[in-house]
Amino acid sequence: MANTLTKSKSDGRTFAGWTRLFAAPEFLIFLVVIILFIIGAVVNPRFAGVENLKILTRDTAILAIAAIGVGFTIITAGIDLSIGSIIGLGGVLTAYFVVRMGLPLWVAIPLTFSVAVLIGTFHGLYVTKLRMHGFLVTLVTLGVARGAILVLTNGFPITGVPNSFAFLGQGYLFDLIPMPVVICLVVALLAHYLLRYTYIGRQIYAAGGNIEATRLSGVNVDARIILCYVISVVCASLVGMIQAGRLSLGHPAAGEGFELLAITACILGGLSLMGGQGSVLGILVGALLIGVLQNEMVMLNINPFWHRIVIGFVLLLAITFDYGRRRRRG
Repeated sequence: MANTLTKSKSDGRTFAGWTRLFAAPEFLIFLVVIILFIIGAVVNPRFAGVENLKILTRDTAILAIAAIGVGFTIITAGIDLSIGSIIGLGGVLTAYFVVRMGLPLWVAIPLTFSVAVLIGTFHGLYVTKLRMHGFLVTLVTLGVARGAILVLTNGFPITGVPNSFAFLGQGYLFDLIPMPVVICLVVALLAHYLLRYTYIGRQIYAAGGNIEATRLSGVNVDARIILCYVISVVCASLVGMIQAGRLSLGHPAAGEGFELLAITACILGGLSLMGGQGSVLGILVGALLIGVLQNEMVMLNINPFWHRIVIGFVLLLAITFDYGRRRRRG
């Protein structure tokens, strides 16, 4: 009898575990990715070809890095709308330091990251000290950073980027894995470790769930929020460098519209705009869905003008799903 009860409890826990897995947003989105991939491979066999898979994984990795960064701000119930312009600024600044100022890469890259840290700190201070929503202060940076790009470039790309820098966006590991994928995996592992296995990560989630209760419990909430905005801008700057390496130049139009893609990837991956929940794995799956969807539209020769419309509707569906999920929990 005891063995029967033990077996029954074990089966119940297993069933509950499988139920949670099937209900998880990450799992459902991954199923959609598989369905889209199968459809694309059937309609156009080149979609599943090795060369296209390299392009698909590279583009998805670039998006995922930016999405992981903005995901930190979303977990704190904030947002970073400036990442598209920061991506452009990151690539242009690095190219400017190397080509126009003649600085070596080992100096230019840390300088660019230093600028990113300053911008992220500026965002975090406005959010924490002036109690301004991240939407407003990053909206300002969106315009200012794009203006700074035009000032630095006069509207023309900065060419002459060295091959060693181009390797960031064009290189392959073992002639098979694109370097952006390698960089994305490193960023994802670091972000996952920070959020899941450190006190700082748990405090970030707590601040997003209930900022006042977290502050009253003795957590330095301001420091955690500032850190999240710094991470967001640093990740966007890294994407800008990868994009500059991929194009072998600093392009003034780089990163335009990227904030829409990155935020969509986060919401698709299970992050809530109200903060306090989400995972790096979910962000990666959300980015993969957008990457597959965009690549499939290209392979099927769908008019590029429709791409943003489709992504916009995907974002609307994700927000609707998030709102419904919060209402059910409420």
